[in-house]
Amino acid sequence: MGNKETEQAAITHVLAVERAAGRDPRDVRTTGLPYDIDSAPRMIEVKAFSGSARSETLALEHRQITAAQANPERFYLYVVDNLARPDGAEVGVRVLHGEVLLAMIERSRPAITHWPTFRAAEYDQAERLG
Repeated sequence: MGNKETEQAAITHVLAVERAAGRDPRDVRTTGLPYDIDSAPRMIEVKAFSGSARSETLALEHRQITAAQANPERFYLYVVDNLARPDGAEVGVRVLHGEVLLAMIERSRPAITHWPTFRAAEYDQAERLG
């Protein structure tokens, strides 16, 4: 399962969990908001892991940190792990929000990461080894 498939599986799983909880979730990934799912009153950022997320780093963008700090009662981080299990039996969702999430943010150190797009023409023209 690739990154996009893992992310989509996590989003699908969280949407189902939210519906089961009686909320009306919407996938808002393409709207420019700093989170993935709007499930009023929750603003949910989803982090997906094919294996266990235990002791893993959770990458948050600056705008997500800002949203969590501005709305600690509404901003939720759902960590969905074990998505690569073929039977789905071990898929789990860990929920972080409020004081717990703020404490995690406080002890983190920012790092600047650049995410350039590898355009098709650049890919096609790049030297290939092997």
